[in-house]
Amino acid sequence: MNILNKFRSGLIKTSNFLTSNIIHSITSKKINPEIIQDIETTLISADIGLEVTDHLISKIKATKINDHVDSAFILKLLSNEISQILLAREENVIKTDDILPIIFLFIGVNGSGKTTTIGKLIKKIGNNKKILVAACDTFRAAAIDQLKEWSESQGADFFQGSINQDPASVAYSACEKTKNEKYDYLIIDTAGRLSNNTNLLNQLIKIKSVINKSTINLTIKTILVLDGTNGSNMINQVETFGKSLGVTGLIITKLDGTAKGGALISIAKKYQIPIHFVGLGEKEDDLLEFKANEFSQSLLNIGNQ
Repeated sequence: MNILNKFRSGLIKTSNFLTSNIIHSITSKKINPEIIQDIETTLISADIGLEVTDHLISKIKATKINDHVDSAFILKLLSNEISQILLAREENVIKTDDILPIIFLFIGVNGSGKTTTIGKLIKKIGNNKKILVAACDTFRAAAIDQLKEWSESQGADFFQGSINQDPASVAYSACEKTKNEKYDYLIIDTAGRLSNNTNLLNQLIKIKSVINKSTINLTIKTILVLDGTNGSNMINQVETFGKSLGVTGLIITKLDGTAKGGALISIAKKYQIPIHFVGLGEKEDDLLEFKANEFSQSLLNIGNQ
């Protein structure tokens, strides 16, 4: 299956919602206020958000539409505009010209899919690199075991502290091991925490501070993993984690399980943070590098009506 078809398959719930409602709204060849209102409601209902929806509706209104307009025309117009918003957020987090070692600090709320995403990322990096995975969720033995299983199945080395050990001290030891044993990548998993829990956020800030002090002149990439089924609620997480921890990139998971995939567009419009990957299924190969054109075409079912 090529990448466009993978996007189509993974985004089918959001796509079906958007396209079926827009096609149903366009009952005549001339765009009138009632049709525009229906399209606006559909976009908002897909969690595309007010700012992006206003932008898209303005583009429809500004277009000189002739008597031959149909739903395919509107869907194509929307797809092109969405692609323009998203293009600036494309960025591969694994670059061939990166100066190694690289440290990935994974953060996010409970259930966002950090651990499984780390396992999939290891495969993306490839087995020709020396990778260390560190478990800084020291309070849940089950979480450590899951991460260890994922790591070892993908050929990465695994590092853990003791149960209830200070997570920052585990991160420090992992950084020292990375430098001393010349690893190419260190991937640090942290405990899931609610973005409004100040104490837990402070713990994350401490972890990052320790990493910064231990790895002067090394590249640290702080990756926020978001659960796509949360829709527009993801925006609050980006806001809080971004301010506290200087998020450098996003991975949005579980988009195959929701009709609210439009929230990704709102995030891309509001925040100048790269979107590295999207999760479109449970299999190892279902973590796809984010591509603006493929995402927008799949979202509006372009070329497949």
